[in-house]
Amino acid sequence: MTTFQELDPNSHSGHHQDPKAACTADVGLTEAEIEAFSWGTRGIFEQMPKSGSGFDCYSGDGDRYGLPEVIQVLKYVCAKWDKLYTSGPRVGIGDISYPNGGPMPPHSSHQHGVDVDIALVASTHEEIGLTWEDSKYSRQRTQQLIDLFRNNPILNVRTIFFNDPNIQGVEHWAGHDNHFHVSFFSPGVAPAAHSSDQQGSLKLVSPPMKGDRVRQLQEDLVKAGFSIGTDGIFGAQTDAAVRRFQDEQGLEIDGAVGPVTQAKLAQVIREQASGGVARGAEPLGLKLQDIVDQNKSIPFENINAGVLVDDERLCTEIQTILRANGLLEVADGLYGPKTREALRRFKASHQLGGGDVLGATTAKSLLVARPAAGALPDWQGGDKQATIQAIIQEARRQGINLRSQIAYILATVQHETNDTFQPVREAYFLGEPKAENYRQTLRYYPFYGRGYVQLTWDFNYREYSNLLALDLVNEPDLVMRPEISLFVLIDGMKRGVFTGVGMDQYITDDRPDFRNARRIINGLDEADRIVGYAMNWQIRLA
Repeated sequence: MTTFQELDPNSHSGHHQDPKAACTADVGLTEAEIEAFSWGTRGIFEQMPKSGSGFDCYSGDGDRYGLPEVIQVLKYVCAKWDKLYTSGPRVGIGDISYPNGGPMPPHSSHQHGVDVDIALVASTHEEIGLTWEDSKYSRQRTQQLIDLFRNNPILNVRTIFFNDPNIQGVEHWAGHDNHFHVSFFSPGVAPAAHSSDQQGSLKLVSPPMKGDRVRQLQEDLVKAGFSIGTDGIFGAQTDAAVRRFQDEQGLEIDGAVGPVTQAKLAQVIREQASGGVARGAEPLGLKLQDIVDQNKSIPFENINAGVLVDDERLCTEIQTILRANGLLEVADGLYGPKTREALRRFKASHQLGGGDVLGATTAKSLLVARPAAGALPDWQGGDKQATIQAIIQEARRQGINLRSQIAYILATVQHETNDTFQPVREAYFLGEPKAENYRQTLRYYPFYGRGYVQLTWDFNYREYSNLLALDLVNEPDLVMRPEISLFVLIDGMKRGVFTGVGMDQYITDDRPDFRNARRIINGLDEADRIVGYAMNWQIRLA
């Protein structure tokens, strides 16, 4: 595998020929961040390792120091990436900051340990310098990587600079053709909310726009035939619907709802109200079993229109099975050429005729090929004492026998469920409907925390959908089922699914670091309280 360091230093496209030269964006800090930095933030910088799971650094040893939380985000994102692309390419990480911060010429930023340069991703396994206009540049993979940064559960992203006009969630800035620049908010500093009540285009930003204008847009999209929620929050679902609408109407596909898109949307609604044909003859929300039961035939040759393009739920169900059978790398709910080719290979391997049509026979074969959910424990819930025993048994079933690790798992559940040892929803302590009103403001809604431990973010729900062959993406409340919640608790803490670090990093035979073990779940939030719980459990388990 070609490494980032082995690139031709004279290459016109190599991000690594002079990684500092072009990155002159100055993002600025809030007053709170400046004050925190002046009080000694520099003294706690950590160095990003030269290489590791899913990443390779191409900057010098003295150029990759950042806040501990920034380093944790990088490791978390790269671990997620490594699971998506086990054969590479790895994530290329460039400049962060100097060991003690301060000016890093010619960068205007990169002074406070919160800015990171990231190489663009190739469409092959090669780790090479690219611009977004190069033939080997992968827009789809680069978008995936940017989404992982934006959706990380550790730090809020301030902005991402990158000049590819077809990438979502970025700002354009001169000098960002051959890499993208991620700038984080400092720990504890929340971004200001975006109000959609201001004038201007509606679009996907972080944190998301929200308000009456977004709700009206969503209601109009529903009238135009799109199946989306109308919660007044401009999230990924609304963004996807806007882009699909723009594509269908021959508009510029930028995800921004300005005067042109608004006018076209109003025109479509008027035409439908006067007797025009509604978009999409097939209802959304189908399952493979529906195709079998109703003897449906769904063409899948066209990757730009059709049921599989419109119906993310059905597409995800099919992709999950194809992935489990080694025919597809990622199950993301987006129907494209790779999914179409995987479906063709599946039909060929099962000697199914009919061409590019998903009929009852193919649907039945897919259902038969779905892996059994044998990974789930035999647990239907119970009272506190029964749940404690179930947690201990499941930990041992998944290969965790160290008393200190089991003690920390129990301590985590004790804290996360307020000592009830029952699956809970995020913000349950507010009571309903206040809790649900709060959850709807979260940037990762509807993938808010559920279970014995708070499973959040769409990519984590998708990971367990793929692992368990269950559709947790379209039915996230399934995580509240005791057997699923129990499996996620043990597996997530063992493998480091939640933040990129697992228990083996902090809890070993000779050194149980209960305080820093909280980083497995959520930074150091309530770490000292949970230390006390863990020590008590360790005594009780002796």
